[in-house]
Amino acid sequence: MDFNSMLLRIDDGLGREDIEALKFLCRDVLRKNKLLSVQSGHELFQQLMTEDLINEDNYFLLGELLYIINHHSLLHDLGTNKVEVQKALPHHWKISPYRQMLYELSENVTGEDEKRILFILPLHKKHKENKTFLDVLCQLEKENAITEDNVKLLEEVFRKVSPDLLKIIEKYKERGDKLHRPEIGLMQPSAPPDYEHELINPHLSIQVSSKDNESWDEGIESLIEHNGTILGEAEKEDDESGNIDHQLSDLRLNSEVTPQASLQMELYHMNHKHRGYCLIIDNSIFMKGKRREGSDKDAGALSDVFSWLGLEVEIVKNLGTEQIRGCLKRFKSKDHSERDCFVCCILTHGESGTVMGSDDKEVSIREVMSYFTATSCISLTLKPKLFFIQACQGIYTHPSSKVEPDASVPVEHKKYIVNVPKEADFLLGMSTVDGYAAYRHKKYGSWYIQALCKNLVEMVPRGEDILSILTKVNKDVSLKEDSEQKLKQMPQPAYTLLKKLIFPVPDVPFRSTTCQENSP
Repeated sequence: MDFNSMLLRIDDGLGREDIEALKFLCRDVLRKNKLLSVQSGHELFQQLMTEDLINEDNYFLLGELLYIINHHSLLHDLGTNKVEVQKALPHHWKISPYRQMLYELSENVTGEDEKRILFILPLHKKHKENKTFLDVLCQLEKENAITEDNVKLLEEVFRKVSPDLLKIIEKYKERGDKLHRPEIGLMQPSAPPDYEHELINPHLSIQVSSKDNESWDEGIESLIEHNGTILGEAEKEDDESGNIDHQLSDLRLNSEVTPQASLQMELYHMNHKHRGYCLIIDNSIFMKGKRREGSDKDAGALSDVFSWLGLEVEIVKNLGTEQIRGCLKRFKSKDHSERDCFVCCILTHGESGTVMGSDDKEVSIREVMSYFTATSCISLTLKPKLFFIQACQGIYTHPSSKVEPDASVPVEHKKYIVNVPKEADFLLGMSTVDGYAAYRHKKYGSWYIQALCKNLVEMVPRGEDILSILTKVNKDVSLKEDSEQKLKQMPQPAYTLLKKLIFPVPDVPFRSTTCQENSP
């Protein structure tokens, strides 16, 4: 593949927010008037080539940029990976610590905090309305309110609004002009080791239950929803993938907003001519990875439940990464104007922040969702877009231990920031928290998908909204454990829904042979 074709391929994997992030990061290496006209990845790449910052023989800067915005899967198109870029950064970095610190703040600030910050900042109203946080930072730089040597304004604002993110600024100041990148990379995009802001998970109260353990006696090793063994090779693969903790988000998990926050919350309209499309990507056979036995149970259960809810279901099996992209583009191009919503379920192996094609290559979850933003799929604007992912997000296992009802999550477990696009109306349901394995039984299907289907069937007729349903799914899965009481799992929902989503109650009762009543 020639150099320009490679750049176009990378451009295809970038969304609008990615382009804006790259432009922001390049403000110190490209002339700002040149950046104003850039609207696409290939236009930015052309500017970098014009300034001889990248060329056919040296395009490390592009790898550095993709690394910073956590598009680690696209590094493979450059013939490299996350680990190799990390090793080279101490000797070749171009993007300043200051620029990365600002980007770090923009990635981690929540929607509500962003509004409060904008309210406090001493900027003209026109520089606040309908602006992204990166736009606001650019304006502050333009007015010389913040500079590489003066971030006092940011300190004051974040101290008042978001003290947990203040550590990012403090660490930057501590390093000063002598700051050098450590071997693991100066500053990973959202939670680098030295910039760790240690957002702690809220305490969870769970009580271990051994109910239904008997059904899990066979094939314990098949529970692990992973493309390799838990340790060893899988750990190496994890280093080469993106981290969902480090990707674009407008939300923190388990944050202030709860399903019951407002009984008067406006509802999404579910009265169009059609309910919507439901795409189910079921990857069970891989070139190298272990076969995912039992995945057909999940695909069948999802098909039964979402068909019952009125969606037009399509199941596609064993897609490679390019086929996954092609399938997503096909559904993106459909006319959704007479439909209420869109649902996408992906059942496969995975690593941190990614799902895996049958060719053992990865697609970032961020990219999957980017096809359906308001700018990419206009007919889904203001409509709910639901994504449910059954895949490992790492190599670790949750140990099952006899805990008292008021037991809490260990302090070293961070409060993860998930890559839901900043555009509104998205919901992402992950089968497990970042860094951990998800479990699937080769006979009954996965804990998460079966719990999701079971609770949709039980709670939709009661008029419950989707967030209440997912809260119940969290509880049910957290109480599951294998027959040896060694493995646990905790799902992870995140969302930018602006209204309550309540599926209309179907006219007929649910009947299925695939969604197990007592499923794991």
